[in-house]
Amino acid sequence: MRPPSIGRQRSAFRFNITPMIDVVFLLIIFFLVASYFIRSEHARPVTLPQAPGGQRDTADSRPHLTVTVESAGQYSVGGQQMSYDSVVRRIQALAQSGQSGTAGQVRIRADRTSHFGEIRQLIEACAQQRLTSIRFAVVQPGE
Repeated sequence: MRPPSIGRQRSAFRFNITPMIDVVFLLIIFFLVASYFIRSEHARPVTLPQAPGGQRDTADSRPHLTVTVESAGQYSVGGQQMSYDSVVRRIQALAQSGQSGTAGQVRIRADRTSHFGEIRQLIEACAQQRLTSIRFAVVQPGE
């Protein structure tokens, strides 16, 4: 007679990958939605000024805020129109979110026919919050 432990066969170990597939699909959906919101940041159509000496935008790890100034002087952030006071509050929040001395960056997309007064107000609001990194969106001639 055999001992009971010798006669039993172990079942093969099976790895269930269904939860892993679910997680991968959720990550794909997350990145699709995130990329949509990044693209919608530039949703307000403006005619950017031309600048032959303009540089391509580089990937920057600093937090940034993109403000669009339309030709009629209206401000928008993320494709949503805002008042000047709301934009200033967003600039203040950006300045306060600076981690370990790294200040945020303000990117201004201004229509080429907009008045400089609205842009100057944004620059002054950034200066009051000690944000010194301001970039302007431009196009190269011929683009």
